[in-house]
Amino acid sequence: MHTLSTEVRTQIARKRLQKSRRWATGLLLAACVLFVVSAIYIRQYPALGYVKAFAEAAMVGALADWFAVTALFRRPLGLPIPHTAILPRNQHRIADELGRFIEHNFLQGKPIALRVYQADPSRKLLNWLAAGKTRSQWLPWLAKQLPAVLNVAKPEQAARFIGMLLAEQYSGERIGKTLANILKALKAQGMHETLFVAMLKQARRWLQDPETRALLEENLREWAARIESDAPSTWEKLKASLKGTIVDRVDGWVSEKALDWADSYLEAALANPEHRIRAAFNEEYDQVVHSLSHSRLWHKRLEQGKMQIAESPAMREMLMRSWQGLQNWTAADVEKADSLWLVQLNRLLDHMLSQAQAYPQFMRRADLRISLLVRDFVMRYKDKAAVFVSDKVKGWDSAQMVEKLELSVGRDLQFIRMNGTIVGGLVGLVIYIVSQWLF
Repeated sequence: MHTLSTEVRTQIARKRLQKSRRWATGLLLAACVLFVVSAIYIRQYPALGYVKAFAEAAMVGALADWFAVTALFRRPLGLPIPHTAILPRNQHRIADELGRFIEHNFLQGKPIALRVYQADPSRKLLNWLAAGKTRSQWLPWLAKQLPAVLNVAKPEQAARFIGMLLAEQYSGERIGKTLANILKALKAQGMHETLFVAMLKQARRWLQDPETRALLEENLREWAARIESDAPSTWEKLKASLKGTIVDRVDGWVSEKALDWADSYLEAALANPEHRIRAAFNEEYDQVVHSLSHSRLWHKRLEQGKMQIAESPAMREMLMRSWQGLQNWTAADVEKADSLWLVQLNRLLDHMLSQAQAYPQFMRRADLRISLLVRDFVMRYKDKAAVFVSDKVKGWDSAQMVEKLELSVGRDLQFIRMNGTIVGGLVGLVIYIVSQWLF
């Protein structure tokens, strides 16, 4: 839809006002001409008395209405006549009245809340979000805003806040149930599987690192040596009898094979979604969730340990590093074409749409809450809105205010002048006729 600029609209309004003024002034001049002509020839043509009466009254009506219309905006003919230039002289009073009028007649909480509720805002918002254009444009944009949102809180601030929240607001039972709900939400979105796969991949990278392998092989040999020294066996006796590098090589070969087996086991787990380790992880995950939700022993332990955990420097450091890691990972993830954050936002939107479809009463409750929030907001700030409107009108330049108002309603006021000319003339004619009939 094409919208005219302010300057063009002002020019159009000015031309319309000028045209209406010419029509109103033209009718006044026409009444003057009729009056003069009828006054000159009335002795020759007595019937012109009717025309003269009409013209005389029309001039009076036209001049009276011209005076009234002009007095709204300025002093007629520049004369200091009392009660003229009404709008500019009463600008502050009009501003206050306008503010109060808006406050008491427009900013009413109940009608606004009803309008908001009837507008069905939650469903419209979800439908807008579900549109293909929104998904392709706004969800990626929203995902890329997440690093900025997370960076608002510094790691030390986030750690302090979480520690304070843990210590002051959460009992052991509440901590357990909160953790359980978080774990359930992660599982509902499939993120627990994503995290577990990431752990398996990291473990493989760790096992494949040469320095790590060397360290693990050395630890395995030391561990085997401790076992052998605690419980001598035939193999240990055989090694003691050989007393050479062959034994070290055999131990090294065994350690290397053990690490290779662990790596291949992890590789198989990554390749097979039905792998036993994954099933075991899911079972243990569900057991932890259940224990966090219902186990009094876990709740008691969480209650006993929450203060120590919250005030622990190690806990504070861990929270800081975790928050920093989340910030860094988010910043890197949102730049990827296959961003996990974007995937989760799409899943969240799909879940919201399915829930809205399955439970329409939930959407109505959401609309009700939104409308009540809007109502409370309006009732809390409507007086400030009235003051804002009043101050804004008071701050206008008087000449500009008069011009804007005259351009807005001046054309209609010129029709009052035209009507005053015609109606005044007709009233004068009726009075003349009645007077002729009676006297």
